Amino acid sequence: MSRVLLVDDEPSIRFLLAEILRGEGFAVMAAGSAAEARQRLEEEVFDLVVTDLRMETPTAGFEVVQAAAARTPRPGIVILTAFPVPLAEWRPSGADLLFVKGGNIRTLTQELHALDSAHRKIAI
Repeated sequence: MSRVLLVDDEPSIRFLLAEILRGEGFAVMAAGSAAEARQRLEEEVFDLVVTDLRMETPTAGFEVVQAAAARTPRPGIVILTAFPVPLAEWRPSGADLLFVKGGNIRTLTQELHALDSAHRKIAI
C-alpha cells in the first residue's frame, strides 16, 4: 500500500481528500501545515506527497515540495491549489504535477496512481 502525505491547512478539505485517497487504496498521513509536513518528512518515508500551496504563507507549499524533493527515496510530489500557477513557476520547484482544486477528483486519483507507479519503477 502506497503511503501518501497529504498537506492542507483546511481541515474539511484535508479530511475529504484523505477519505477519497484511502478509498483508492492509499495509506494517508495528514498534516495541517508546511511545518508539520516537513517534520513528518524527516521522521517517515512516503511514496507520494500532495500539498496545498497557500497555507501559513502564500508559498508554504513550495517549502513542502523542496523538503520532499530532498528526501531519499524521493516521493512523487503533487501541488494541490485553488489558485492556478503557471508551469514556469511550479515546475522548477521540484513538483511532478499541479492539480487545481475543484477539478475532477477522479483525474487526481488517476494521476496519483500513475505517478506512484512511475516512481516505483524508478526505485527498482
